[in-house]
Amino acid sequence: MELIILLLCGGLTIIASLLVIFTRNTVHSALWMVTSFFFMAVLYLLLRAEFIAILQIIVYAGAIMMFVIYAIMMLNLRQEEQGPVRKTKVVGVVLLLVLFLELMVVGVGRGLLAIKGPVTDQLMAKFGHVAVLSNFLFSDYILPFELASILLTAGVVGAVVLAKQKSE
Repeated sequence: MELIILLLCGGLTIIASLLVIFTRNTVHSALWMVTSFFFMAVLYLLLRAEFIAILQIIVYAGAIMMFVIYAIMMLNLRQEEQGPVRKTKVVGVVLLLVLFLELMVVGVGRGLLAIKGPVTDQLMAKFGHVAVLSNFLFSDYILPFELASILLTAGVVGAVVLAKQKSE
């Protein structure tokens, strides 16, 4: 039964994520993103990572999506007319695919190296636990955590500057 739910939620997550990309209406795209986030939360629950599942719903499906929908309404995005496909778009798609494949190779390689020895019940009990997550986040991964906060702050400041320039 758990395998059926896992496959169903995984497939629905992929479908909802593809609809985020290919839906033309930006508000509908944002709603598909919320749907994708909820299916991801179910996947986290199946992995017995309850804390991460709750964070997924509260932070991503709640706060981040409200921010995205607010930004869509404030920027007054309109549908652009479709023109012919330019060479730069083709080159961009090719570079995106190369980057994606590179990240997959690096991610799979690190993931396989990170698991040392058999997965025990004690190890599974600690998976997704708040104490273990915070220990990794604020000890081993403190630099990426701080860099991500700086990057997010710069993104918000840039969005405000761009929105102010358009309105003036």
